[in-house]
Amino acid sequence: MTSTRDRPVGSDGETSLADVVIGIVTYRRPEPLRALLQRLAELDSPADRTQQVLLLVVDNSPDSEARPVVATATLPDRFTVQYVPHGAGNIASGRNAVLTHAVGRAPFLALIDDDELPDADWLDRLLDAQQRTSAELVIGPVLADYPTEAPQWVRRPVFHSVAGDGPGWVAEAHAGNLLLSTGLVERHGLRFDETLGRSGGEDQLFSRQAVAAGARIWFEPSAVVHEPVPSDRLSVRYLLRREYRKGGTLGILDRSRPGWPAGRPVRRVLVAGYWAAAGLTAVVRAVVARDRARTVEGLMKVTRAAGMVDGLRGRTYDLYGTAPAQETERPRVAVVAAEGPEYQRAGHGQHLRGILAHHRDVGHDVVVLLTGSRAGFLVRRAGQDGLTYRAPGLLTVGGWQVVTSPAAVAGHVAWAVFRRLPHRVQTAVDRVRTARRSRAEVDHVLGTWLDPATSHWVARELATVAPEVVLFNTVFSVPDPLLLPPSVRVTGVISHDVVHERASSFRAAGHRVDPAGFAAEHEAAVLARMDLVLAIQWDDVATLAALAPGAAVVVTPVVVDVEPVVRERARSGRCLFIGSGSLHNVEALQWFLRAIWPEVRRRRPDAELHVVGTVCARLASVPAGVVLRGEVRSLAEEYEQASVAVAPLRAGSGLKVKVVEALCHGVPTVTTSVGAQGLGGLRPAPYRLADSAGEFTDAVVELLADGPARREVESAARAAAGLFSAGQAYAELDRYLARVGVGSEPAGVVLAT
Repeated sequence: MTSTRDRPVGSDGETSLADVVIGIVTYRRPEPLRALLQRLAELDSPADRTQQVLLLVVDNSPDSEARPVVATATLPDRFTVQYVPHGAGNIASGRNAVLTHAVGRAPFLALIDDDELPDADWLDRLLDAQQRTSAELVIGPVLADYPTEAPQWVRRPVFHSVAGDGPGWVAEAHAGNLLLSTGLVERHGLRFDETLGRSGGEDQLFSRQAVAAGARIWFEPSAVVHEPVPSDRLSVRYLLRREYRKGGTLGILDRSRPGWPAGRPVRRVLVAGYWAAAGLTAVVRAVVARDRARTVEGLMKVTRAAGMVDGLRGRTYDLYGTAPAQETERPRVAVVAAEGPEYQRAGHGQHLRGILAHHRDVGHDVVVLLTGSRAGFLVRRAGQDGLTYRAPGLLTVGGWQVVTSPAAVAGHVAWAVFRRLPHRVQTAVDRVRTARRSRAEVDHVLGTWLDPATSHWVARELATVAPEVVLFNTVFSVPDPLLLPPSVRVTGVISHDVVHERASSFRAAGHRVDPAGFAAEHEAAVLARMDLVLAIQWDDVATLAALAPGAAVVVTPVVVDVEPVVRERARSGRCLFIGSGSLHNVEALQWFLRAIWPEVRRRRPDAELHVVGTVCARLASVPAGVVLRGEVRSLAEEYEQASVAVAPLRAGSGLKVKVVEALCHGVPTVTTSVGAQGLGGLRPAPYRLADSAGEFTDAVVELLADGPARREVESAARAAAGLFSAGQAYAELDRYLARVGVGSEPAGVVLAT
């Protein structure tokens, strides 16, 4: 296997997890997909190094026909395979799901259609062309393979092939045989236009927007893929329907798409007239010459002209159906939150990010209403991650969203500066903040209720957005009074924990919480108005159901989309603690350093503890053997080098993301009963449980030894990791929404590796 230092480096400087991602969007073609996977298994690899390939298969069918095909595929060791159930029936949405999973995992993404078969040197030719030309996009030809019964006249390249000319620069690209830079996608927030996902043309628009962002496109004729032509595509009827759809796409693009040379419908009508005249002339000449192939070519031009006119009128052709259709609205989901999902990397932020990304990836239109000043950005390209943001101090100008609230700007800048300060300065600032909290008689903030002005703002925005589903990120984001537009079918709360249990846990530890008197009845009063409660873990279900007897309670655990680390690279004696600067993390780490670490070091003098995250800012000094790493660009290397992860939590509630992340990375973990909340039903347990200092010490020392105990926990962690994949985590939520008429019923889970 390629070592980490041999892996390519992405645009942000991080080491990639693979050399290249191959992305396939499939829709109800299990047998062609099986043939494609077999052909990919036979790809050549350069003699001088082995390419590490991440193969992403996004299943666009709600019935998940591709799942068993992927699960039974046999591929070389250099391939890692990830199956993504998507079910949107929208090619652009499926390709966006590929982009989402590919960015940050390899420097390049190769797209190939599920009914194509590449030459053995296809991938190598694409990558070689990119290295020679430094092109951000490289495309190759798609050549038709005809069945023996195909008539001779239909075998001309114009009917089913995308042959191209010699090598050189081109103006636009198709996505059936495309290599592109994931760094380009990330820098410019490029996405496929999902309103074109059932009619086509999304790849043309995508490539033109890439060119507008400064990218160049190279055509490489040696990077060949073949497309077997099924018998039902040999007819004149099929060819004319396809040309109608192409013409309609051009009309739709001219009608309304930014990034396209659009807004010139008169020009498109004139072009349509030219195509119609040219086509009719060609038909007359071909009929006289008794040339069937040229007769069909002429008819195709006429049909394309008709499609252009209908496209200008707003009619599109449904790729997943059989007749022209009007563009359809996607389900709209509004999420009301006090802070943006990117504001901080704490567990509750990761939980929210996963839920937002899932709704986006299954084809929902997602709007985030931010009620607080913690947006997580100052300037962003509108819709760059497939999400639309609204906030009182957020202004949209020319496709960009700009935070204009002075308080929000000041808070964002202060937080960004603090995170970059030297450790000594951070701890000094933290002492001042701690003293201020002490004077205010508050040690931990549970949340802040919305004031009347913000509640009215939420009501106005919801009336404008007109969503079918409204999710409030914790009970504190629910306005009072709760005023909803008639479009809303479902109201729900995203529960990162049971709030009154968290309050009780901190009070029992001697801490003061805000709101001071928060109790179960306050939580129940809010949840009683909900149709749906999203629990982060299984142990919370009964409690939340009792608080909200009229609501459905579904579990949506945090999603951890990682590849298991290579355990052979673990450093002997290396321990790892990861956490934010929250009070429960600080106290857990202080207890570990005071009551456990000295004995661990006595019994294992080579032991070393890496502490990662903003929790470091709250530690003025640490004992020998402890390394304060602070915030790191990527956690993968820390997990890869850790022999044991520790989560010595003694207060809190909900699901502990640090424990889930460790088990998903395959790292043996020692935690307490508090840290294991929500995971107690997993058998065998993917962690070691220890509540006393002595038990915790023994467990850490035992797992640091490279023996059977460590292997047992590693094996259990690998078995449990699938629960936290996107397909598994949201299946229950999708089933509930499908029952009330929002989205499609999921067909199953799966991650195949």
